[in-house]
Amino acid sequence: MTEGKFIRFYKKRNKIKSHKEVKEKIDLFWATLLKVLEEDKKVIFKEWGVFEKREIKSRKIKMPMWEEERYTEPKKVIKFRAGKGLVKMAEGDVDE
Repeated sequence: MTEGKFIRFYKKRNKIKSHKEVKEKIDLFWATLLKVLEEDKKVIFKEWGVFEKREIKSRKIKMPMWEEERYTEPKKVIKFRAGKGLVKMAEGDVDE
């Protein structure tokens, strides 16, 4: 689901008329989630899913136009695993 589709879904579901208000609420959610992930590394929403901050190791890459192999930088990424409740909700809302 794209951000635009989610905004329309959230707006319709909560009967909010202002697109700006919906966008502010969604941005507030993401800001809060990212702040908590910095502290705890894992956030669990019961029946909805799990957000985790994971460390990705460095890996070797080789491209034909480069003469030598290079390594990527290790980095931290946020992963999401959908829970059973979210999967059921997504299966029920297949109208597009």
